[in-house]
Amino acid sequence: MELTDRARHNPALRYAALTGMLTAALVAGYWSLRLAWADRLSRSTDLADLSHAVALSPNNASFRVRLARLLDKNGADPAQGLETAAVLNPHDPAVWITLGLNAERHGEARMAEHDLLEAARVSRQFEPRWTLAGYYVRHGDTANFWPWVRRSLLVGSGDLNPVFALCWTMSQDGAFILDQAIPERRPVLNAYLRFLLQQDRLSAAVPVARKLTALATESDRPALLASTDHLLEAGESADALELWNAMCARRLLPYRALDPDHGVSLTDGAFTAEPAGGGFGWRLTNATGITCGRNASQPYMWLSLSGSQPPHCEPLSQYIPLVSGKPYRLRFQYRTSDLPPESGLRWQVLDASNGADLAARSPWLSSPAWKADEVVFAAPPKALARLVLSYQAVNGAPRLEGSVLLSNLRLERLP
Repeated sequence: MELTDRARHNPALRYAALTGMLTAALVAGYWSLRLAWADRLSRSTDLADLSHAVALSPNNASFRVRLARLLDKNGADPAQGLETAAVLNPHDPAVWITLGLNAERHGEARMAEHDLLEAARVSRQFEPRWTLAGYYVRHGDTANFWPWVRRSLLVGSGDLNPVFALCWTMSQDGAFILDQAIPERRPVLNAYLRFLLQQDRLSAAVPVARKLTALATESDRPALLASTDHLLEAGESADALELWNAMCARRLLPYRALDPDHGVSLTDGAFTAEPAGGGFGWRLTNATGITCGRNASQPYMWLSLSGSQPPHCEPLSQYIPLVSGKPYRLRFQYRTSDLPPESGLRWQVLDASNGADLAARSPWLSSPAWKADEVVFAAPPKALARLVLSYQAVNGAPRLEGSVLLSNLRLERLP
């Protein structure tokens, strides 16, 4: 407030103006302190503090909601305070949610539904929609549950597992749940896929993985790779291969698609890209005593064994899809340092279903100069094998210490 020219030259008017300014400043300061104190009290879990906060700021709807919830927790009826809060701020969904849940607890189902619907009307956020879906579950109204759970997932984020779990409580039909509840939102599909894998619901996970692959970005690759791993471990190699090839087609993986019917069964035999770590890509061991890496300028994979590695381990491996019963030849090149002739290190091709060795001959790797060699084998009945660089400690010899370079692996289907 500024003094007028007349007040500046009239002592009485100047005094009155200054007094008014001081009074206004004191009043403003008082209300500022009062509201700040009320806000601090409102954060308390003490009933007296919250009651005092409401008394200091009676027009604050959120304070009344907090007080109502505490009253309810202590066995008192919060309805009156909630109704006042709804009048003060009818656009606050928390007011309507609390009113609705309170009415439901008192057996007033129609009023509860009305209030929860009002919460969803004034706010399109997750909590009102999810609360309403839960209400319909408790009242056995499946017709209204599915639309509202879907609406909640249209905006939901963070931990959505409780939503997915409730869906599976309401139905055991994965296709129905996907159609009725799961929107085609990339983050939701990612979270739902992870949930299904955790629950070991592979048949339901496959169509979710397909939908996610169509929308996926690089951040979705771990979930999709985990899906291929679960499918491979379950022996569902056809679904795993379909998902892997779809990821390659979307450039989520830097590899060409696999096509065992046309002789393409090995992923990145030249080691031109970093190992995928899952699916049909190269997998590196995390065993103690083994370090490995890839040389990019002249592509090859190198592995070093310190002598402290386990007596049997698989430093490098890859699932390979084949044509059942057909003969194959694996060609490869390698060079070793400090490895004896009977190194215990070799390429093996194992039946993915039972671990049986499919090759009659698997030579030990030991050569100080680059050397070419091969392994011949026949595909197993289920047409899925594991290509493994395996180490087996030789009886009577110390644990292996040295290194090996691997290059130019080629898998050929023989006539």
